[in-house]
Amino acid sequence: MSAPKIGEMRLRMSLEAPVDTADDSGAMTRSYATLCNLWVKLTPVSGEARFVEGRQEQALEWLAQFRWRADVTSEMRLVLGARRLRIETAYDPDGQRRFLACRCEEIA
Repeated sequence: MSAPKIGEMRLRMSLEAPVDTADDSGAMTRSYATLCNLWVKLTPVSGEARFVEGRQEQALEWLAQFRWRADVTSEMRLVLGARRLRIETAYDPDGQRRFLACRCEEIA
């Protein structure tokens, strides 16, 4: 995989981190807070239809590439409008800390 060119990172996406808060019954409620906005190159990798809890859903796999950040984890997500891409893995493709590549899953 080659490093993206600056002009290929055309999508402005929000990077969100989870925020867990306890409710009155002691259960945890998860919400997300925006950390920053990033210019991202988004490339489709694969897609599949599957049944979950008796209903069909489409799972799309994406490769998101953007400038290096050391704080990206697999609990975060990328957001573009109504689209939510859950980060599955984040890695440095060439080891030079210039760009970060993330495998993401979008459920439609």
